[in-house]
Amino acid sequence: MIFKMELKKIVTSPIVLALLLIFTAFNLFLIYVDAPNSKDVAKLNEIIDEYGALMDKDARRHLKDSYEKDLKNWNERNGKDFASPSEFFKPENYYSSIESGQIPKKEVEEIGDLNIKKSIVSTAEGIEEKYQNLDLLASAEEQIKLYGLKGEAASTVRRQYEKLVPRLEEIKANQDHVQLFLPGKVFRSHSLVFKTLFGFVIIQAMLLVVLFTAYVTNYEYDQRSYLVAFSTKRGRRLMWNKLLAALSAACIVTMFLVVTTFGSYFLLVDYSRLWHIPISTGFLIEPDGHPFISWWDFSFIEYFLLGILLIFLLQVLFTVITFVLSLWMKNSYVVFIVFAILFGLGVLVPAEMPNDSVLSLYSTFNPSALVLGSKKWWMESGAFTSFKYYGIMTVSTWLALFIFAAWFSMKKFHTRNL
Repeated sequence: MIFKMELKKIVTSPIVLALLLIFTAFNLFLIYVDAPNSKDVAKLNEIIDEYGALMDKDARRHLKDSYEKDLKNWNERNGKDFASPSEFFKPENYYSSIESGQIPKKEVEEIGDLNIKKSIVSTAEGIEEKYQNLDLLASAEEQIKLYGLKGEAASTVRRQYEKLVPRLEEIKANQDHVQLFLPGKVFRSHSLVFKTLFGFVIIQAMLLVVLFTAYVTNYEYDQRSYLVAFSTKRGRRLMWNKLLAALSAACIVTMFLVVTTFGSYFLLVDYSRLWHIPISTGFLIEPDGHPFISWWDFSFIEYFLLGILLIFLLQVLFTVITFVLSLWMKNSYVVFIVFAILFGLGVLVPAEMPNDSVLSLYSTFNPSALVLGSKKWWMESGAFTSFKYYGIMTVSTWLALFIFAAWFSMKKFHTRNL
């Protein structure tokens, strides 16, 4: 009964409901603006259905032969002599053809499809060359030089990249790197899903969690009714009900944001042929040129679901952290400010560590750095976070620490003066 009343305080709070709707609308707007064109994705799915997802030499040859044959037919039908579809899309050719009505809309769509085929073939060939020349140990040295790491810190980075070399060889042996996916240099779909949308969902849920956990925990203090509430039969054990209500609400709002955001995205963008493509495919490489090398052999759907699980665990952690702060500070506004300061310190402190100390690396094992690195969870992610169990160790260590802190704080709360 008490648990339900505490939960009701949260879920009926006008500010929680308003923020939840604002955040959802903002995420839907991002999807509307940045999501890949559904027609391009449909064409990619057609190619997978016809040629398979593996773009090895045989598949590329068949796709290239089909592309060249179709381009020749297109040129003959339209009286052109383009060596590649990209020539048609040059401004001097494209706009004159469209404005004069010389090229029908159907023909424009067809040469657009041919351009996608050409892009896939050339991308796959480039991926093969890039992965053959990819040297992770050289990448480690670049990272060390970039951040000025020395001594034991530099040695630790080298060891982590050495451990990643067998995984790279496995990717190449399995030909995971030439599995067809939405080309990252065109669509940047990995950044959209795992950096932009994941990042906003985590931050939005975190803001809500901190607000309502502080609110419900300090409700009696804010309402000046704590002397009455904590002198009842239930007494100070009421705080455990508040924690349970806050945890339940954290799961509810996180689920709402996850379902509305990613449900909308995947309804708009058809991933039906892409769910089981390896997340380490070279097609995901974006304009920065860095490949996505996961520590384990994850498909897209496995990687995505693990990311969602980590989002929920992070919100549980943020709930417990806020609960502990609230037990000591007794003021919702102060709790929110202190939490924001702690989150900021998690970003700033690693940058202040000595460059020759492993503390510069291990200080990144904090929730703030983990949240901001969502784009490359479970994979090679630069000098500071390229540890195989970085995500697991970070969230489990901090959860264990603050669960103990919650227990200790409750013990003190039971005995101290109100």
